[in-house]
Amino acid sequence: MILHAAGRPAQPPVRRGLGALLAAGLLYGATPAAAAGACVGIAPGEDRPVRDLAYAMPEAGVPADALSLDLWPGASPLPAPLVVFVHGGTWMNGGKYAGTAGQARAFRSAGFAYATVNYRLRRYAAPDGAARDIAQAIAFLRAEAGGCGVDPSRIVLMGHSAGGHLAALVALDPGYLAGAGVPPGVVRAVVLLDAYGLDIPRHVRESGDPVYARVFGPDPVGWTAMSPVTYAGPGRPPAVILHVDARNPETPGQARVLAEALRAAGGEAVVHEAEGENHISINFGFGAPGDETTRRTLDFLAKHVTQGTGLSGLRATALIPPTSADSAGTHEGYTR
Repeated sequence: MILHAAGRPAQPPVRRGLGALLAAGLLYGATPAAAAGACVGIAPGEDRPVRDLAYAMPEAGVPADALSLDLWPGASPLPAPLVVFVHGGTWMNGGKYAGTAGQARAFRSAGFAYATVNYRLRRYAAPDGAARDIAQAIAFLRAEAGGCGVDPSRIVLMGHSAGGHLAALVALDPGYLAGAGVPPGVVRAVVLLDAYGLDIPRHVRESGDPVYARVFGPDPVGWTAMSPVTYAGPGRPPAVILHVDARNPETPGQARVLAEALRAAGGEAVVHEAEGENHISINFGFGAPGDETTRRTLDFLAKHVTQGTGLSGLRATALIPPTSADSAGTHEGYTR
């Protein structure tokens, strides 16, 4: 079932023109140099995002905002670890608006900065191209870290639905970040919300689901290469994998398979069933008062990311009250 909410606001123009991107070395595929002050004009701790930052220049025929992101700097003067959110949408739909102001507020209250990222959808690039986009966005954010109060050495990748697949793939397959010039060890943890596609061949065998052949092509060898579980080797970042209850035919099994593979390689993975949640609410309810998914995620990240930074004591999401920015995102839906 596809959920849809009408009235999504038009996307504003992407900040920075072609000349600025050329000057900063941000044409697609290049390792970004530091751009000219993404966070200029935002005071430390100010509760508003920098919207529509172009982290690379898309090729001809790709929408101008396809390679853009929104960034909420940290709420503290201390350099903040950064959560990078990857939206879902069956690899074919969706956008960075699925990373909500409620998510940003929850993470900022726990000592993090927060970014939500667009990437090229399937009609413009295969999923490995989307994974390269996400790695490029991380490289851009690291280049901007000093001016935005971000700690470039402590990054969390978080994804929902198909975005969970992409977040896990970029975190576990070292080739994507290396290709963008991001050094090893920068991604400190992975947060997956009802993720699909963690072990594509297994799911296709068990279900016959035709979506994966449309998205990833007909070759099972390609399915293996694009499955995060393939890369669950030693030294991979710890993962918290949250899924909805067993009424979902795919995500509980996918969560267990990836967690078992990470543990078998000597890593850490925590799996939690979000009782009473559905595929949409686990994402759009993140950051709501009393939300169990939020609590478990922040506890996990306090242990693995903010411990020892001076930020680990910040926990109450009430520290940053709701603002009008909460209405900026819409609940346009997607199947996975």
